[in-house]
Amino acid sequence: LRTTAEELRQTVLQQKDQILTDQRTIRELSGKLTECEKGLGLERMMVRDSPDSAPDGVHLLTVGTVDELEQAITQLKDRIDRLEQYLHSSNGGAPSVPVKVNMKFQKWVEDLEEELERKVELLEKERKALRLEAAKHRQEIDQGISKLQHRISGLEEGVTMLSFPEGFRLSFPARTNYMFALMRHAVPKLRAFTVCLWLRPAAAGVGTPLSYAVAEQPNELVLLQDRSAPAELLINDKVAKLPLNFSRGSWQHVCVSWTQKGGAWQAYQGGKLRGEGHGLAPGHHIRPGGELVLGQEQDSLGGGFDSTQAFVGELSQVGLWDRVLSSAQVASLARCSRVTQGAVVLWSESKVQVYGGATKDPGEPCSKHSKSSQ
Repeated sequence: LRTTAEELRQTVLQQKDQILTDQRTIRELSGKLTECEKGLGLERMMVRDSPDSAPDGVHLLTVGTVDELEQAITQLKDRIDRLEQYLHSSNGGAPSVPVKVNMKFQKWVEDLEEELERKVELLEKERKALRLEAAKHRQEIDQGISKLQHRISGLEEGVTMLSFPEGFRLSFPARTNYMFALMRHAVPKLRAFTVCLWLRPAAAGVGTPLSYAVAEQPNELVLLQDRSAPAELLINDKVAKLPLNFSRGSWQHVCVSWTQKGGAWQAYQGGKLRGEGHGLAPGHHIRPGGELVLGQEQDSLGGGFDSTQAFVGELSQVGLWDRVLSSAQVASLARCSRVTQGAVVLWSESKVQVYGGATKDPGEPCSKHSKSSQ
C-alpha cells in the first residue's frame, strides 16, 4: 500500500508540474491573442494610411498569427485530454482535485478558442471588405485612365483639325518604313476611276505616292516609281508602264485614269496627256473597304511597308473620282480649279491623318491661285 500511495503521490506531483507547464502555455497563448488584436488594429491602420497596398499583403502577419494560435490550441487540447484520461484511470474513475483544476483550464482553453474563432471571423470580414475596397479603387483608376485617354484623343483630334487657311501639304522628309499618311475615306466599288495629285519629289526615284489595298489584294491600286525605272500603275497587281518624267524639287500635277472596259488607261502630267494604253486588268473592279495610304506601298492591308519603296518629298491635293475625267477636266485641275462631280475622295484636312513623323504643313501649290468649280 505504501508503494501504491507513493506512486500516486509521484503521479500527482508530475501532473502538478504538467499543469504548471500548461499554465505557462496559456499565458503564452494570451500574449499571442493580444498580438492578434494588435495585428488587427495595425492592419486597419495600414489600410487607412496606405490605400495602394495590396489586401493580401496586409493580412500576411495577422493570418500567420491566427494559424499559429489555432495550432497551439489544438496541441494543448490534445495534451489536456490525454492528462484527464490518465488521471481518471489512475483514480478509479473518481475525479481528483487536479482533474477539477484541469477541467477549469479546459474551460479556459475553450473560451480562448471561441474568442479566437471570433477573431478569425472578424479577420475574414475585414479581408472581404479590403478586397471590395481594392476592386472599387481599381475601377476608379480605370475610369480615370479612360477619361484621360478620351481627353488625349480630343486634343490629338484638335491638333489634327488645325485650320490651314492657305491649304496644307504633307511632308515626308525621310525614306522609312514607318512614315505615312492615311486618308480616312470610304472607297466604294469602282468600275472606273481617276486619281490626281500634286507632288514635289525630294529624291531620285519617286517611290510610292499612293497605294490602295484591300484584304484580298495589297496591290489593288498603286502609283509608284522605283529608282532608275519608269513610273507604274498597278491594278489588281497587274502593271502598266507610265511615260511620266518627274523632276526633283518642283511641284508637278499628275493624273491617272482607268476603266474596266478593255482595261484602258491614260496618264497626264501638267494637265497634258502623256500616254495611254489598254489591257490593264480588263473586267476587274476596284474592291471597296480598303485602306488608302499616302507615302508607302502596302504589302498587307494598312502595313507591310518597305523603306526602299517609300515616297520622299511633299504631296498635296490628292483626289479620287469614280469615273474617267475628260482631258478638259484634268487640265482644269492642273490649273488649280476643282472638279467635284463624281469625287469619292477629296483633299480634306480632317480626313487625312499622319503617322511616324510625316507632317501637315501650311501652304500648297494652288494656295496663290483662285479656284473655280466645275
